[in-house]
Amino acid sequence: MGVIFEWFDRSPAIRELLKWVSTSLASKRGLPIIAAIAITVVSLVVHIVAALNNSVLLSICGFTLLHLAILLGFIGVLLAEPLGRGS
Repeated sequence: MGVIFEWFDRSPAIRELLKWVSTSLASKRGLPIIAAIAITVVSLVVHIVAALNNSVLLSICGFTLLHLAILLGFIGVLLAEPLGRGS
């Protein structure tokens, strides 16, 4: 497991990705939270359609979207403070 972490720490591609995400989100700190709200609304619509059609597949898609929105919202809240106020 240590080898994987060493590779992850030394990877130039991951380093550049993290720099890009950090600089991009620093000026748009609320973007992940707004995206999470939008995905939650889409999830609600999918759940309503699934209930009207009695579709298990649509219910699974709705729950997947809802959990994705929750994760994205938590990540947005966690990243808002370390990224700073931006420029």
